[in-house]
Amino acid sequence: MFSVLCTVVSSKPFNFTYVLYWSPDHNVPILNPAIHDSFYIRIRLTEPGDVRPAFPQDILSIREAIMNEFNDRSLLDLLIPSGSLVLLNKIPGYPDEADEVIVNGELIGHRWYDPLERRWRFRPLLHGVARMLEHKVGHYAILDLPKLSRGFEVHKDKIISGELPSEKGKLVAVVTRDGKWQGVARLVRRGRLYIIKAWRSVRPHYLENNKSTWRDVIELNEKDLELKVEKSKRIVRRVLERFRGKRPVVSYSGGKDSLVVLDIVDEVCHDYSILFNDTLLELPDTYVNVFEVCSRYRGDLNIARARTSFYNIVKTLLLPSRDFRYCCKMLKLAPISLTLKKIAPTGSISFTGQRKYESSLRARLPIVSRSRWVANTIVVAPIDEWTSLHVWLYIWSRNLPYNRAYTLGFDRIGCWICPANEIAEIERALEVYDVLKRRWESVIEHVKNILDIPDIWFRLYLWRWRSKIPGDMRRYVENRLRINVEDLLEKYRKTSLPFDLNINHSSIILSLRRINIDRERVFNRLKMLLITMREVETYNVDFNNHIMTIMFINNICCNLKMNNGSVMLSFTRNVREISDIVGKLLRVLVRSLYCTLCGMCESWCNNDAIEVRDDIYVRSNRCVRCGLCNIACPVAEYLVARSGVIKVLQS
Repeated sequence: MFSVLCTVVSSKPFNFTYVLYWSPDHNVPILNPAIHDSFYIRIRLTEPGDVRPAFPQDILSIREAIMNEFNDRSLLDLLIPSGSLVLLNKIPGYPDEADEVIVNGELIGHRWYDPLERRWRFRPLLHGVARMLEHKVGHYAILDLPKLSRGFEVHKDKIISGELPSEKGKLVAVVTRDGKWQGVARLVRRGRLYIIKAWRSVRPHYLENNKSTWRDVIELNEKDLELKVEKSKRIVRRVLERFRGKRPVVSYSGGKDSLVVLDIVDEVCHDYSILFNDTLLELPDTYVNVFEVCSRYRGDLNIARARTSFYNIVKTLLLPSRDFRYCCKMLKLAPISLTLKKIAPTGSISFTGQRKYESSLRARLPIVSRSRWVANTIVVAPIDEWTSLHVWLYIWSRNLPYNRAYTLGFDRIGCWICPANEIAEIERALEVYDVLKRRWESVIEHVKNILDIPDIWFRLYLWRWRSKIPGDMRRYVENRLRINVEDLLEKYRKTSLPFDLNINHSSIILSLRRINIDRERVFNRLKMLLITMREVETYNVDFNNHIMTIMFINNICCNLKMNNGSVMLSFTRNVREISDIVGKLLRVLVRSLYCTLCGMCESWCNNDAIEVRDDIYVRSNRCVRCGLCNIACPVAEYLVARSGVIKVLQS
């Protein structure tokens, strides 16, 4: 019951795929064929198969993509007949967001977002290609070949007939003369066709003749959905029984998954709290939805609001990335931890909308676990085994008030500028909400003034990575723009830190960028934070000459001199011989220079020794000098540990 659901390590990201079936008789998806007694078609999905319904805005974007590729209106009604049930399934293999498009039980193709052209594109596949060939619409060709293979280039003399595009790079549906093989090709040089993908021929089902609605889907899957609901309720009941002394808290984000969890917990538990984490980066419609939803349920609403804004943090740390995601700790973990301390002093049970189909990381998390980040908190994922389709059928069947942003083309709800987002998601937010666009333009202007990086770096949101840009995006940029991404990445890494570090035999010099030091304030912070270091014995400050002398254990001494644009640390020993002490001191120094007052250190202190108000305050009579606050501090972690400074010291 409380074990990890997926612990198998595999070369595949998930190592499992949801199996979806379709009923030709009713023209609806079937969640569990074992409880039905008619014929079903199995739809083979790309893993993990987290299928979701397409909203009208999604369907509109697919139709526009088809028109952009083929400029043939007859193809629109052929591939997406009016009134069709359309499902989307996220897939890898493209530079940005991409989905399998399933219409009335048929995989008609992929829609994918072109980062450079800023629009959705469409690639016909399987039943989409079969329909194009059967009706001879769009771009198609019959080939004088016995078989089709991916990567094969077809010469013009092998093209028997068809309707080819005039523009190089356009897609063409292809079939062999005997009709046994189908595929999709791209028009290349000298009128040749390059086979992108090939398969044994399929025939269209034409299930659109059986009209159906989402209400039909709900009714036909009602029994399976209720089985899922009952299992989730059992999880909630057992956890509440097992951890009786802890406060039940539903983490509500304004998203569909947490909405379902809130509804389920409300049916089982009568006394609980609702926690909304306001990162100050939420979509405008999310704020509306949170108050609408929370007025409907009995739980008391608590808002964990970030003490510092993303826009202020960027001034010092610049933009976060997927491997440099300081924003999560500052804007999420710190305020959540502090709020839970207040509303659940004896500990909490945090019910979340986490699902294993969302990411390979979440697929490996257990249904019930102890939080790694929030002390004395049990994290529970009651709908871990649900797909997006289960979630939406539950919401529609109970008429729950879901976030309006979903109807505007958003698939996920959260920080709109999260570095984990795809470009399509960020661009959609900027297109829909003018207020976000104005703020973002000011951020980008600030960063551009600091970094000598080409504009394409920002246009393609390449700042979302620091260590390595993934292959699909890298190949896209290098092939389309002939740019060496690694050279740009290296330049970005070197200039994005707020200081240059020069390590000599017994000294370290930090040459500071983008900061005018308030030396008195920094020294006062240092005095405060040195209390947290067990290795410090005494220290003395000469404010007139801006020098601090620090004595450590084992007769190690450091003279710290602060100029307006640099900090020099001189030690009585080789810095690599005492790398542990030097690393800890650098953490404290960086905290003193760049503290954002996020409160993460306060939330991690188990002795109530730290308080963050207009500055950091350490109560010496309570501090046990464990140094945990220096480890928890996002500024210290990302500018010292994750920047590679510690590795350099130890090398």
